[in-house]
Amino acid sequence: MGKHADSGKMKSAQDLAQAAQTRDPLTLRFRILMLVCMLFAGALVTRAAFIQVANSPALERMAKRQFQSKVLLSPRRGTILDRNGEPLAINLEAHSLAANPNKIQNKRILARLLAKTLNLNFTKIFLKFKDGHEFVWLKRHLTNAEMNQLKKWKMLDGDGDPVTGLLLVKESQRVYPHGELGAHVLGGVNVDSEGTEGIELWQNEKLRGKVASVNAIKDALGRPTFIDSVAAKSVQDGEPLGLTLDASLQFAVENELKAAVHKSSAKGGTAIVMNAVTGEILAMANEPSFNANDNSVNPERRRNRALTDGYEPGSTLKAVLLASALSHGSKLTDQVWGNLGQMEIQGHKISESEAKEKFAWISLKKVIQVSSNVGAAKIALKLGADNYLNTLKAFGFGSKSGLGFPGEISGRVPPRKGLQPLTLANIGFGQGVLVTPLQMIKAYATFLNGGWDIQPTMIKSDEKKGAPPRRILSQAVSDQVVEALQSVTQDEGTGVKARVPGYEVAGKTGTAQKVDPTNGHYSRSSHIASFIGFALNVDPKIVIFTSIDEPHGVYYASETAAPLFSQVLNAVASRFSLPTNSPVQRVLANSKAALQKDQIKTHQAKAQLVTELEPTKADLNLHWMASAPNGDFIWKMPSLKGLTPREAIRALQGHRFAMEIKGTGIIRSQFPEEGKALAEGQTVKLSLAEP
Repeated sequence: MGKHADSGKMKSAQDLAQAAQTRDPLTLRFRILMLVCMLFAGALVTRAAFIQVANSPALERMAKRQFQSKVLLSPRRGTILDRNGEPLAINLEAHSLAANPNKIQNKRILARLLAKTLNLNFTKIFLKFKDGHEFVWLKRHLTNAEMNQLKKWKMLDGDGDPVTGLLLVKESQRVYPHGELGAHVLGGVNVDSEGTEGIELWQNEKLRGKVASVNAIKDALGRPTFIDSVAAKSVQDGEPLGLTLDASLQFAVENELKAAVHKSSAKGGTAIVMNAVTGEILAMANEPSFNANDNSVNPERRRNRALTDGYEPGSTLKAVLLASALSHGSKLTDQVWGNLGQMEIQGHKISESEAKEKFAWISLKKVIQVSSNVGAAKIALKLGADNYLNTLKAFGFGSKSGLGFPGEISGRVPPRKGLQPLTLANIGFGQGVLVTPLQMIKAYATFLNGGWDIQPTMIKSDEKKGAPPRRILSQAVSDQVVEALQSVTQDEGTGVKARVPGYEVAGKTGTAQKVDPTNGHYSRSSHIASFIGFALNVDPKIVIFTSIDEPHGVYYASETAAPLFSQVLNAVASRFSLPTNSPVQRVLANSKAALQKDQIKTHQAKAQLVTELEPTKADLNLHWMASAPNGDFIWKMPSLKGLTPREAIRALQGHRFAMEIKGTGIIRSQFPEEGKALAEGQTVKLSLAEP
């Protein structure tokens, strides 16, 4: 048994030794593994510490790039108002769709859905998704229908939040509440609310406001969540802008113009209404027009042709020719030989507009009334190139008006050097010069306001102009031009259809041939018809321009532009409640009664004494002294003593002075006295006595 016991013990020792040998490699491996793990962890900790401490500025920059950004806060664009505060351009809140391509999982599927939903190009959207940027625009200013489509296709949830990767951005959208009203004047803006045309471009700096760049913190989708409110206060909204336009009148003028263009089957037309004293443009319309809210309209249609397009004025320029002739010593009663309807100069024939017109001796006043081309050519040749071109320059032809509207052109007047007699004769009746509608209405305003050059304006401002108005015609010359223009709307005149019942109307027709661009010659079939005029003895003094471009059928201005003028004047009279019986008309009636007491028996004699404008015995011109706060002119009172009532009326004609006349005979005393201030609307008191 002992032997067996000893052998058993030996076997156990061997087993233990063998087991120990087996455990030692496992322990070693475990220890080695533990050591490696500890070394790796130590390396990670060391690296992390190194990165956190040594490279902290770089990490900070990375974090800022990922979670912080600079955001541009755009201000609200200033509203545009008419002269009475009616909004013409406003801002509404709109939603725009953008995306963070890095957050989009299935770019191809989402691109197809968006292309179908928003009517976009799939390829363009997909390329935007692949360009790697964190922000791309998909579509600006979504409509309500498009928003509903996005909800229908589950790209917006019930709360209006977009799916992952899409961003819905609130923006301010420019809206023109009246659509076409004043569209050519207002112009438009792009999707970033920057002015691109018209008033929006012209006054962009004032309307746009001040943009601010502020710090913002972005969320996981890249959307700004927290914005620096202090810096955000530096955003300045655009200033409101008041225009001189009258929205109600503008609407009426646009409707009348559209109807006239349609009636004449014309290519287009233009109408302008302006205050002849202040230069304020009350209405400016072009046809065809467009909806200012539609940015897809052809640029050709958006052009404000009243300022940007030149044309040959034709016979409407004859009034400027007459003013030049009268300023250089001619009289309305002077006669020119009409050559029985045709004259030849430098091998070229100048004819009247109609073959039946064969005038012999014809007065300057009659030249205007019947619109004689031959008579105008004769006047221009007698006047001379220097005198006539200087007058055109004084009226502003060949130069911009100073309005400041984008795209306005200066027109063209031939240079004096090398000017041939044929060219001078043609300019006499409005061919060979390039003008704009604004230049022409500005010239006729000078006739109406007594000879003063005015500065057209569209911006309603209370700021007083430092420079006084500039006189370019004497009062006497202006009155005589107005007298001639008034004969145009009377029997035998070319502008009979421009008349409006209850008003004395003066103006001038013009039917000009257009140049054929294919051969450079005057077209026999393309014309532009125009009429420029005004009502007399009413306040405010309003001048109106109308034109019809390429009317079909009957193309004469007497049948197209003149009737349009009549309709526009009706609209003006209605809008401003112009009285049909002006103070001067009442004075004429009183003067007739006084003349009856002076034993003038026959109606013909009375009419002659009242209506004929005879030369006065002294310089009775009104001289400008200053401007009243309301913009009216203040004049220096001339001496009326020793004059007859009709001569006094003649001296003050064309201004809204009320007059009180007592007694019969000639003027013995007056109020205000000679040299005293006389304001528009003031009453002039005259006492008469027998000589």
